[in-house]
Amino acid sequence: MHSFQDRSSLRTWLLDTALPKLIPSDWLSYNEVDLLNPDNTLAILKPESVTFFQQLFPRFKEVVHQHPLIVRQMESANFPVHKISDFLTQEAYHKLELYQDVYRPMGVEYQIAATIRLSPNQITAFALSRRQDDYNERDRTILELLRPHLVVAFNHLDLTQTQQAILDGTELALNELSSATLMVDVQGRILYHTGPGRQWIGAANQDRLPGPISDWLDRCLNTGAREVLRQNTVDGEIYIRAVPTSSPERLLLVLSKENVRSPDAGSPSVSGLSQRQREVARWIRGGKTNAEIATIMGISPRTVQKHIEHVFEKLGVKTRVAIATRTAD
Repeated sequence: MHSFQDRSSLRTWLLDTALPKLIPSDWLSYNEVDLLNPDNTLAILKPESVTFFQQLFPRFKEVVHQHPLIVRQMESANFPVHKISDFLTQEAYHKLELYQDVYRPMGVEYQIAATIRLSPNQITAFALSRRQDDYNERDRTILELLRPHLVVAFNHLDLTQTQQAILDGTELALNELSSATLMVDVQGRILYHTGPGRQWIGAANQDRLPGPISDWLDRCLNTGAREVLRQNTVDGEIYIRAVPTSSPERLLLVLSKENVRSPDAGSPSVSGLSQRQREVARWIRGGKTNAEIATIMGISPRTVQKHIEHVFEKLGVKTRVAIATRTAD
């Protein structure tokens, strides 16, 4: 469970493989129920061939507030695993519009659910449903044992996604500003980089800082100086600053690039684009793929795609061909 890299893959594995093997059911679903804005409710049902639910889902969102498990989940901060039959007799359950309009046509007579996240107006849970035979205590125990791992796994993936978004945003911002960073140790080994930092200092294919920059870093470390190193390159001047980090063994090198020349800089059709966006547009005109542009510019394909999305927005176009046409000399 903890080996998956994204929520979609984990959900698919749980619904298609793990849960059916552990607790036989006629239907399994992953639900994100938004009680404040029902139209935002998400439900993924397996097997997918159940077209009934697709037709009934709009009605489900209208009467979801009648669901006995959801009602009680909203009343308790700790509501792990319960069955509908824990709270309603079959007769009472059958009187609900939820049953009459949604579950009865599907044949859902029994249901058990495990909540994995609860917020003031939203519930995230896995629900298992059957036509016949209510779930027993063995089934409940399995879900109770599984639930803590579900909570940790989904929270971990959410945290990972958030951290990746922060990294992507940071890298994009640095590239927009024609900046980059290098994380190095006190021996001058390059541990991590954002943007085209390696390329700018001529270390694209090596793991250490070039001699002149390494000597400058040693001087900063020995004297405690905070001097800025200026490097001349064919693309302009690069200014390098060494910034201390929380670890005495690591330093953050902040690189800023100035006087970058671009053949498109004076083109009125791209005047609203940043330097990096103009450069991406130029390579698109040259027929390069995202992967090729990433290699040329020393950035990630993900960052290239972000630049392209901004170019689309600023130029008011939707295709790469349109970018090439609008930014042509």
